[in-house]
Amino acid sequence: MAASAHAAGTPKLLSAAATGLASFIESRRLCLDAILGQAGIDPASLADPVAPLSLDGYCTVLDLAARRSGDDNFGLAYGQQFLPSQLGLIGYIALSSDNALHAAETLASHFRYHQQETTTALTFANPFYHLTYRIEDARIAHRDQDAVLTLGMFCNVFRHCSGPDWCPDEVHLEQARTENWRSIEAAFGAPVRFESRTNALLFRPERAVAPMPQADPTLLRLLCHNIKSLGFLKSAQSIAAKAEDYIRENIASGSVSLDGAGRALRMPSRMLQRRLVEEQASFADLVEQVRRAEGRRTLLEGKLDVAQIAYSLGYSEPSAFVRAFSRWYGVSPLRFRKMHRI
Repeated sequence: MAASAHAAGTPKLLSAAATGLASFIESRRLCLDAILGQAGIDPASLADPVAPLSLDGYCTVLDLAARRSGDDNFGLAYGQQFLPSQLGLIGYIALSSDNALHAAETLASHFRYHQQETTTALTFANPFYHLTYRIEDARIAHRDQDAVLTLGMFCNVFRHCSGPDWCPDEVHLEQARTENWRSIEAAFGAPVRFESRTNALLFRPERAVAPMPQADPTLLRLLCHNIKSLGFLKSAQSIAAKAEDYIRENIASGSVSLDGAGRALRMPSRMLQRRLVEEQASFADLVEQVRRAEGRRTLLEGKLDVAQIAYSLGYSEPSAFVRAFSRWYGVSPLRFRKMHRI
């Protein structure tokens, strides 16, 4: 049977990613049952936004729909009309963030709970932020439709707070350039670089400071907790979360270490390091993650000056914090605070 093609060990995503997909397929006058059956997708699984859905099957559905409709832009069209609120928990996490840049950060840090075997990151390489997305599982061959769909949904998050005319400065796609490349560029409103190392939206810092209309920090914390509980990596996250708690509680001392975390978690440091690697994390990354999040939060609160924030994060000199912050966000802490006050 077709369903056997997608083994239990293959990566999953939350079914919220397929919200409205059935009706979108049928609107193209395609046979929904035939496409879902060939992809091994149970139609009932599409009704529960937190049900696990085969990532391979999902990508196959998009590919089959594109080929049978003769529309190479099927995935892009589906993604462009996809409202962030339709994406379930990860969508509401973005909408509850305080502005576009913060939404990109929360998407990047929490997408792994929404979809397995996927790397999503937010990095800065002057003059652009890069919001990247890539399926890492080599077994998933049909991924082009999913890539443009996902970047289209990410664009809609920015447009929710910056207006419908917001466009990235540049788009990167892994796929080779196809005959419909001009329509892809027109849909994104930006030049597209094909055959890139990863899929990405590139945008300048000053184009990501528009406030989110429904920003709600309390709801955001609740949603982040829920997606960790209801999404994937539930058991793997616990060790990283405990290590992160240790870092947050001791960061001001400037003496956080892998050995110290191991003692706090009552396990040898080598075992802790191995467990973190299994969870696709590292102690150094967790330290930087805490410093980045706490530095940003404290800076926007406006109660402490830059030097006080630096010492509260365990830096021996304020200049070290300024260099790190400028690397994370592309601007100095004071410039960042000024931009967000605007």
